[in-house]
Amino acid sequence: MKDDIPLVYWTFRGVWTAVHVALVACAAWALFAWGLTDGNAERAVSGFLGGLFEFQRTVAGIVPWPWGM
Repeated sequence: MKDDIPLVYWTFRGVWTAVHVALVACAAWALFAWGLTDGNAERAVSGFLGGLFEFQRTVAGIVPWPWGM
């Protein structure tokens, strides 16, 4: 017992942590493999950046700058 907590808790916590690390590693590998296939990552990033810049232009047009008045 560590700090009056049963050993079964620490075992469960260690196994649970290992499972989560394995799931995150598998998801990262799958995302990386998908990104390398047929330029998927390039299209996804360019689409995201295009939407982000359009949002930036919209917000900049709504909020007047003090020196532009």
